[in-house]
Amino acid sequence: MAVPAFASDLSFHGFIESAGGLRVVDNPSQPKDATLGEGRLQLEFSYTGKTVNRFFLKADLIGDGVEEEGRIDLREAYLDLSPFTILDVQVGRQIITWGTGDLIFINDLFPKDFVSFYIGRSYEYLKAPSDGVKLSLFPGPFSLDLAILPHFTPSEVPTGKRLSTFDPFTNQITARGQRLSTREPATKWENTELALRLYRTFGSYEAALYGFQGFFKEPVGIDPTKRALFFPKLSAYGASLRGPLLEGIGSFEFGYYDSREDRSGKDPFIENSSLRYLVGYERELWTDLTIRAQYYLEHMLDFSAYRASLPAGAPKRDELRHLLFLRLTQLLRYQTVELSLVAFYSPSDEDGYLNPQASYKITDQWSIAMGANVFWGRKDSTSFGQLDNNDNLYLRLRYSF
Repeated sequence: MAVPAFASDLSFHGFIESAGGLRVVDNPSQPKDATLGEGRLQLEFSYTGKTVNRFFLKADLIGDGVEEEGRIDLREAYLDLSPFTILDVQVGRQIITWGTGDLIFINDLFPKDFVSFYIGRSYEYLKAPSDGVKLSLFPGPFSLDLAILPHFTPSEVPTGKRLSTFDPFTNQITARGQRLSTREPATKWENTELALRLYRTFGSYEAALYGFQGFFKEPVGIDPTKRALFFPKLSAYGASLRGPLLEGIGSFEFGYYDSREDRSGKDPFIENSSLRYLVGYERELWTDLTIRAQYYLEHMLDFSAYRASLPAGAPKRDELRHLLFLRLTQLLRYQTVELSLVAFYSPSDEDGYLNPQASYKITDQWSIAMGANVFWGRKDSTSFGQLDNNDNLYLRLRYSF
């Protein structure tokens, strides 16, 4: 039987996955011990044609036992076009990744799903999609990316629904059955977000400049009258450099966050402007063992104004936040077994997070992964300390086709 000529331009595959997770510490704030319990079917479709460079679609059908609901998660759906030799256009829902950080983001100001990360879903679900248009220009020695995002998409952060977290309105961990409410920016033209990246290579080194105008992706604004968190206006400017260093790969990234609704730093309910730095290094120590280490520094600007305006009883942040990161990855048995450890530790916040994981590729189709998420901290208000009662174990079984 003859095969249609366009069949070679089609690609279709996906996977079926069953995943479960269980909280292993007592958490009176949560009605359920289960943190993850879902069946997931992912379908991925790609078509390359004469009039369209590429159409790509990826969607997940999910049955969630923890939330007791079924839903469709449209991960990506976009068209790739090349109207000119120096211009590529990507239109639709897409996942954009910029910057040099490994699980630490400065100039990558696109949405993340931290809840998925903290309950043991695959790492691919840390990056959330954005709706918009991305223009890529290649005019000469430099390349330019411009992302235009008319619809604001926030990062998914713990709000008390599945993971307990810090409640800034009570200065305590979220109460049982309570969830923090958030208010997103209205969808209108003046709230369209713009992200710009100018980049090129210099020999073996990759350099980039970044610009962003939009909103914080996490709800770092507090409205005490309406008891809601919101996403303040943000402009950001940064740079990065990545290349060979001491038999490995080194990287440096910088960002200036301009909190446009609190440039004086006198409003304690809105995130201050800040300077952010990230230094990284990765190297294969020996065959199939890779180490990645990073040091992150966040410097709050107008710190004296922040401290002077802080309400009585509110948790106090430090002017400088230090964060250390380590990722170890060991491949075994002809790279069918992967042992990994992701570790965060903040000496200023005195908190941390560990994610050990083991995965095994049983066959070309079947794979299994198991791991843990462990949090600790001396204060309920810090990034990892607020998650202290959410330690969990997880297991995932996947069949790919």
